[in-house]
Amino acid sequence: MRRSFRSVPADAVIMTGHNLAAMMAMGDLGKGRRLLCQHYYHTGVKPVWQWRLIYRVAVRRFNAITFASDFIRREAEEIYPPLRRISHTVRNPFQLPGVPAQEDRVAARSALGIPADAKVVGNAGWLIGGKRFDVFLRVAAKVLAALPDAFFVVAGDGPLRSELAALAESLGVAPRVRWLGWQKDLGWFYQSLDVLLFNSDWDAMGRTPLEALAFGVPVVASVLHGGLREVFDSERYGYLLGRHDVDWLADRTIRLLEDPERARELGLAGRARLAAVGSVERHADKICELLRLE
Repeated sequence: MRRSFRSVPADAVIMTGHNLAAMMAMGDLGKGRRLLCQHYYHTGVKPVWQWRLIYRVAVRRFNAITFASDFIRREAEEIYPPLRRISHTVRNPFQLPGVPAQEDRVAARSALGIPADAKVVGNAGWLIGGKRFDVFLRVAAKVLAALPDAFFVVAGDGPLRSELAALAESLGVAPRVRWLGWQKDLGWFYQSLDVLLFNSDWDAMGRTPLEALAFGVPVVASVLHGGLREVFDSERYGYLLGRHDVDWLADRTIRLLEDPERARELGLAGRARLAAVGSVERHADKICELLRLE
């Protein structure tokens, strides 16, 4: 690795995610202009001693370390306090697509095999325990009891796919759930939605709800530990709860499905909020500043 690095005439280095071996192999590559960008939460991922070792080396190798949310920056600073002198929160940038028109929504639903006139709620991600698709399905059961024409779509796959399908059967919602599997392009998925329902135990900064906002889709979410509150800091931008309360989540989802105008207002307000906190230009300027590039 060190030999490979020495063959690259780099003026600066950005390392995305921690790699202890790569840190040790850097030598003089980009010395004085090095940036480590962290985007993953810490608790339960590695033992604390390993994180301390990683950050002890990183503080010596990098001029600055960025984190995608205050949440994970504070986790890291608590694990290794000397980090505070070079740590920064730099949120991920988002290039916003156009807001989908009605014909875009109809085309997206047709492509995904979803009824054009259904009320559609979706979520996307890896089907693992921490992503809490079980909560999504339990909320679906509550919503369908009030709105039998609702439809639920899941983009993604993972080890709990069969278990979740069985839960859908036991809850009586299986006929109204579409499992889309992995998608090369989530554009159709987001354009098909009336509401994005997101649930997670741990997330540095959940990307699925932010991508939904980029398309103007209103968000209802529950996250036990994560940085999403830094974007959804007001109900003007979306509904976010710090616990998995199925009744609360179902109530907010039903409200939005029954009031399309309110849903549109919330989605557009959230999109404007994302444009502000996820500005591509601001992100680029900050990265250049930290790398001491003009």
